[in-house]
Amino acid sequence: MALIEWLKVVLLGVVEGVTEWLPISSTGHIILVNEFVHLEQSESFMEMFDVVIQLGAILAVVVIFWNKLWPFHTKRTAPKESWFVHEAESGFMKGFQRFCNNYCHMDKIVLWLKIAVACVPAAVFGLTLDDWIDEHFYNATVVAIALIVYGIIFIIIENYNKKRRINRGRK
Repeated sequence: MALIEWLKVVLLGVVEGVTEWLPISSTGHIILVNEFVHLEQSESFMEMFDVVIQLGAILAVVVIFWNKLWPFHTKRTAPKESWFVHEAESGFMKGFQRFCNNYCHMDKIVLWLKIAVACVPAAVFGLTLDDWIDEHFYNATVVAIALIVYGIIFIIIENYNKKRRINRGRK
């Protein structure tokens, strides 16, 4: 790869890294930057590059927030109260309940279960409509319009919430 291609890759990496930490679409910004700073590579390379560059950013976030995400702990603690409605009768379920009460952060497990359930509709629609979505939405025009519209919506919501906090403070 020529030096200019390496500089383009570095620019795309910086855009991905910065936008991953902000409440904006890193994928959308990569699509926009790639429209102006196009890498001279094959289609298969670009598909792999998009996955790898985003995987790196996502793994960095996971590493940094690992302790906040990991639902298990190694120190046995006295359970505050059981998360289970009924005490199990059988030996296996009783042991499972005891393990969960002593070694699990059940609120984090519930969070992971909610994330898994929330991914199901996206997976169903994404897998069934993948080609159609790529054809109609994976372009710079649609992405730019969506980023602008959602940016305006974010500003409106932030201003509305700021006014609510100010009015709540007066009461």
